[in-house]
Amino acid sequence: MNGSSKLHFVNFSQLRSFYAVGRELSFTKAAELLHIGQPTVTTQVKALEETYDVQLFLRSPRGLRLTDAGEALLTVARQIFSLEEQAVGILSAEGNQVSGKLRVGTVGPFFVMNLLSAFHTRYPLMQVFLESGNSDVVYNKLLNYEVDVAIIGRDYDDPRLDAIHLGRHEVIIFVHRDHPWGGRQHIDLAELDGQRMISREQGSMTRRALEDRLDQYRVRPNVVMEVPRDAVREAVAAGLGAGIVSITEFVPDDRLTALRVADHKPFTESYAVCLKVRRSLRPIDAFMQLVQQG
Repeated sequence: MNGSSKLHFVNFSQLRSFYAVGRELSFTKAAELLHIGQPTVTTQVKALEETYDVQLFLRSPRGLRLTDAGEALLTVARQIFSLEEQAVGILSAEGNQVSGKLRVGTVGPFFVMNLLSAFHTRYPLMQVFLESGNSDVVYNKLLNYEVDVAIIGRDYDDPRLDAIHLGRHEVIIFVHRDHPWGGRQHIDLAELDGQRMISREQGSMTRRALEDRLDQYRVRPNVVMEVPRDAVREAVAAGLGAGIVSITEFVPDDRLTALRVADHKPFTESYAVCLKVRRSLRPIDAFMQLVQQG
């Protein structure tokens, strides 16, 4: 037998242990996840490293992290164990029942809770785990198999994705009630020129929607701070500047006044997405079908 026809394989138990450690970045948590002893996990990962003469993890007092080789292997391992999950779903399916776990990534709870309520009603045996972040963060989690489906605020035009458009959402400004605009309901976009503003972080589609409008009409606010979504409200309530939020996410607050842009309204979009190669997984397909049905 020549070398080109030789069947190459990797020890599956060792790969599984590596995958668990890579996912959790902890040998202790990986052992709990696999329901085996930590020494077994350590031995299997060490054996994998020694077999291929490669270092997969860097160990330091600050914790565990993946090497470049480890990162590359983890990407492949995610795909392998996703297929295993699909096989288990096929083997354990009973009639039309859908059971198991669904990891949902979302740009904000307001966009997804009604969907999750309907999903739970239709599939009561499902466990749902929710992760939040801006669109870029959630999109990358989806590509890395860290979430199964996602609600994001942008069409990434990625051929690897199945995407369903959910809606269009107005972006509004909000200020402290004692702000000079505190008694108003609307502003013109040009009034933001020079205004102290609290901006969302890079990767936020709310931020991008407003910036596109500002650039289009050459309006330049004075951005004094960039913070994640949850911190914008408190920064504005502390009087640090005006904030931005999707109208669907604004919660009335006695400290704050919401203002709609009267002339050149910014909008975001929302989409439900999954990886095409994983669409046949029953929990993922069930979620996407529910979204499609409205």
